[in-house]
Amino acid sequence: MTADKIKKRISDCVTLFAFKYDGKSGGVDPYYLPETDSFEFLLFFDGDDVTVYSIDDVMNTPFIGGKTLSDLSDELTITEW
Repeated sequence: MTADKIKKRISDCVTLFAFKYDGKSGGVDPYYLPETDSFEFLLFFDGDDVTVYSIDDVMNTPFIGGKTLSDLSDELTITEW
């Protein structure tokens, strides 16, 4: 899957985006904050997590074993879309 397709799907903020990489599970969980009319995104992989606040950070934060979603877009097995 291309990085652009992944970015588009996550930016829709509809549901969890989950994947497997190197036999380990990870994902991106978008969350709307009504009090600030903004979103945050929980990035998680192999028991670690980090929260970011923009779709660009979702795509460019190295949370998958030191790599980003952009780096690994064509190597992930998507489990929830």
